[in-house]
Amino acid sequence: MIRQVLYAVRVITHPRSRWRLWEWGRRPVMWALIAEPLVLAWAVIESVDAFGIGIDWTAWVRFGLVGTAAVAYVVSTNVAEERRRGRDGDKTHIDHTSLVFFAGALVLPVPLAILLIVLVRFHRWWIARKPVYTFVHTSFAICCSVLGVHAVARLTPLGNSIGSHRVALGAPLALSLLGGVAAYYTAQTVMVGAARGLASPVWDQVPADREDGWQRRLRIHMVGDRSDNTEIVVTLLVAAMITWAAIAWSPLLLLITPIGAYLTVRGQQLEQQQQEIEALTHTAEIDSRTGLLMVDAFQRETTKVLARAAHDGSPMSLVLLDLDHFKRVNDTFGHLVGDDVLAAVGALLREESRPGDLVCRWGGEEMVMALPNTDHEAAMGVAERIRAAVEALTIPITKAAGGDLWVMGLPDEDGVRRPDEIRTVSIGVATIPQHGSDFDEAFKLADRALYVAKAGGRNRVCTAETDQSPKADQSIT
Repeated sequence: MIRQVLYAVRVITHPRSRWRLWEWGRRPVMWALIAEPLVLAWAVIESVDAFGIGIDWTAWVRFGLVGTAAVAYVVSTNVAEERRRGRDGDKTHIDHTSLVFFAGALVLPVPLAILLIVLVRFHRWWIARKPVYTFVHTSFAICCSVLGVHAVARLTPLGNSIGSHRVALGAPLALSLLGGVAAYYTAQTVMVGAARGLASPVWDQVPADREDGWQRRLRIHMVGDRSDNTEIVVTLLVAAMITWAAIAWSPLLLLITPIGAYLTVRGQQLEQQQQEIEALTHTAEIDSRTGLLMVDAFQRETTKVLARAAHDGSPMSLVLLDLDHFKRVNDTFGHLVGDDVLAAVGALLREESRPGDLVCRWGGEEMVMALPNTDHEAAMGVAERIRAAVEALTIPITKAAGGDLWVMGLPDEDGVRRPDEIRTVSIGVATIPQHGSDFDEAFKLADRALYVAKAGGRNRVCTAETDQSPKADQSIT
């Protein structure tokens, strides 16, 4: 945790981060310099008032409940949220942490609500893939929303219900909750939307040169489309219902975890399904992440190749590859960088293959090549060439924390490559009919050779003819 805090401080205070601020544009920078100090001053005034009144043990208990729910939620949705952010790109992104912040705004004093924002946003920073300046501005927008909801609660019957721990029914409370939802939505929309709108390049164009419909596209860029806003409002209404129930019994705040996780994971699944449906309109045989054949298509085509090889008496070789230490990529750089690595290796395999070769993503980080009319010696040469090419690969990525563009594996000024950025593969090779009369038998031997390569130190090619008496640790990845 301390190491992560120090890293975040280095990123935020690095001269490059300050310089990148001006990449945002003069207009949004001026907006941030006006809006963010005002929000900060508002938070300070409210915090001074809260400390003057005193923070009782009930507030700390509620903070413990909301904080526990928040940590459990962000940890359980880390992967799904990261993939959603990667697909959203520059479009409006809907983060369901508003469940946490809305509840915190109502049941906590301002200092604890702000502490909750820092806790959650610090965790989300590691998968944000955004420049520091936009991440900080969004955090100020969340703070403004929380302060707005807190103000609504204080000025309406909602504040009395929270203080007395009694759930009141009727129009006044319902209207108060809806007022809180409106305050949260409005503050977030104005702060973020204004910055996004002011950063648009359309303002640098001569009015006569602007394309038709630019106003509509700018509006969507600023505040999102209808589905985006519906998702925001529904999330806030759910948060209002959870908070309303928790007024009477604080442990109900823990409902934030399962409900938030469902909304985030389900949203990610629906978006992925939509992508897959769109991909099916182009081809049902290509893996969208790597551009390689899917398993069913590969096996179908391999059956045809084997039938021709049996008729001609020609060999066919299998080259089975597995990326070394791939889990470290996901843990260190994020799952979207892991996707970038898979895509880069897939592209390399397509470039290295001949027109008649079959290349498949077998599963996870494992890939297989079927090489028709290729004897074992030639296949070993192909495998060694691929191993060396992967080791020399440089991969453009976007760092999750800070959103900086980076080239993984690029040598530094001294010509030295960072060891943790060098990607390697372990490879097993088998040939039909030399190592089996059918695909399954040859694949099994190639798989065993792959694990021998893993156990032998990785980044190497092993053949089905290798002495496999040493027990390979099949838990190695």
